[in-house]
Amino acid sequence: MINLHLSRRIQHTITGLILLLLSYIIPSYPLGFILLTVATLAFYYIHYKRIYDIEWDNWYITKFGMLLREHELGEWEDEEEDNDDGTNDDSASLSKSKHVQANKDTTTTKYKKRSRRKTIPSLPGAFYFLLGTTISTYTFPINIARTSLLVLSLADPIAGIVGVICSNIGLNISWKMLFQKIVRGNNGNEERRGGGPTVAGSVACGITTILCTYVYIPSYYVDDQSSSAANYDSSSISLSFNARLCIGIITAITEAISGRYLPIIGVRIADDNLWIPLVVGSLILLLNED
Repeated sequence: MINLHLSRRIQHTITGLILLLLSYIIPSYPLGFILLTVATLAFYYIHYKRIYDIEWDNWYITKFGMLLREHELGEWEDEEEDNDDGTNDDSASLSKSKHVQANKDTTTTKYKKRSRRKTIPSLPGAFYFLLGTTISTYTFPINIARTSLLVLSLADPIAGIVGVICSNIGLNISWKMLFQKIVRGNNGNEERRGGGPTVAGSVACGITTILCTYVYIPSYYVDDQSSSAANYDSSSISLSFNARLCIGIITAITEAISGRYLPIIGVRIADDNLWIPLVVGSLILLLNED
């Protein structure tokens, strides 16, 4: 259950579905776009404050720590408190650190070294979730934006859950291990699971994406009796099954490589919460059959 990170994934899905519901109540543009922009900027401001202010960071970790991944937590250096009697007080961990305030009513003065970051936390996935949704709302027509948000809300957490479950029962392998087997040959003594994105997780992501596209985007079909120019709606969007399959495959690849360092191009790809809605929306426009 710990490996599943259910709290974070359930929160991820619920947030997306709530935003999807709000899209039927609040006009997507300009009001919806403005509100999402404000929420995204506010989230970034909170992240900025917690980097440099230990009190903000303590509050943030207390409220949302169970929803954060390890690289989103960050770490402070041990604090040292110097007293006027020459003794030192070392805090062993962030949870035990002391915040000393000046007391003008006492003759004992305490001097404390300023807290410094040992590791800087990465921007959390929730920020990229809001950013990707904001850009999609501004860029795509409403049905495409909703489809992108639905895929983001379901495909990503389902991929993680399926990947972990299949790995735990020995029916999965990471893409990294698979590529190593292909290059170096099969070795029966190697660990099947490995780390990083897995084949089962990617398959689950692709299938979920394909199913999600059916919710808002109709199927493409040829009807000679209704194909006249008079019945043609230039604003309509439809997809063939092959187009949906293509979207599912590319989305699965996007989910697998996002947030990871790619030695081939020498850069780290941004979080999948940003890329998935943009990739899905762009592919729907590109592969639209109408």
